[in-house]
Amino acid sequence: MFQTKPLFQQMPDRPSVHCATLAELPDGTLLAAWFAGSYEMARDVVLMIARLEPGSADWSVPAVLVEVPGRSLGQPVFLLHPNGELWFFFDVIMGDHWTSAQPYWQRSTDGGRTWQPPQPLMDYPGLMFRSKPFLLPGRIILPAYDETTWQSRMLISDDAGQSWRLTDPITTPQGNIHPCIVQLADGRLLAYLRTGGKGGVIWRTESPDGGDTWSEPAATQLPNPNSGIDLIRLNSGALLLAYNPTASGRTPLRVAWSTEDETWPHGRTLEDGPGEFSYPTLLQSADGDVHLVYTYRREHIQYACFDEAWVRGAANG
Repeated sequence: MFQTKPLFQQMPDRPSVHCATLAELPDGTLLAAWFAGSYEMARDVVLMIARLEPGSADWSVPAVLVEVPGRSLGQPVFLLHPNGELWFFFDVIMGDHWTSAQPYWQRSTDGGRTWQPPQPLMDYPGLMFRSKPFLLPGRIILPAYDETTWQSRMLISDDAGQSWRLTDPITTPQGNIHPCIVQLADGRLLAYLRTGGKGGVIWRTESPDGGDTWSEPAATQLPNPNSGIDLIRLNSGALLLAYNPTASGRTPLRVAWSTEDETWPHGRTLEDGPGEFSYPTLLQSADGDVHLVYTYRREHIQYACFDEAWVRGAANG
């Protein structure tokens, strides 16, 4: 099973879009959010949201979720909090570049239909989001990174988000950002990291203690052109990765399947034309379907839905 279509058509008043994220509500509704405006870091960039209701074939008309006049916004991620609330994390650029971005958050008690006013999460210029939060019993891990130093860090809360602490930076030779976390069968956490510099490969690191400490990162054999990735563990126990399998450029875009041996024997190419197909976000919904959103040439957000069998239907190559 595989289907794909634009989540929306290009918007004349906000022609450039990027950095989509996904969440599933308890009733099966999917939420997508992304940033949109004249161009990345322009002062008219807002955060937008759309919904896919259970049984519906089409996403709702995009609506503005957060707007700060005179400020550019970005890097949204949802957290379905254990208390039933929906939390939303994002960045507000205070100057002219991501290095001045401050982390903010807001929450909703009605599934994202209304929101309380945004609040600063902490005073840390350049602390950015991208990857989905990860929940352990009694613990929330919010993957983050420092745009100034290009080092990944984890924000950890052991009191349901009332307070947060930062782990030590995760360092690699070319820098790294966008840590994506999964839990392996033996309880270890595995994170894949986007490379820095002019491109190279995806890096990996592990945590034996629930995210408090992380091993020295090691390079994988998976190409990465300094572009966003996403990694999830499927209900079957297999791993699913979305990435650009090239050392430069942001095409093609591929999803790959592997057991925990990380050999990636199966995969499918979703896009291979000219242009940018980037920043994938994966989610497996409660019914077992896999959902993917990604940037399509900065013109719109593309949505795909498929099952594990579809990904395994092609050999790597």
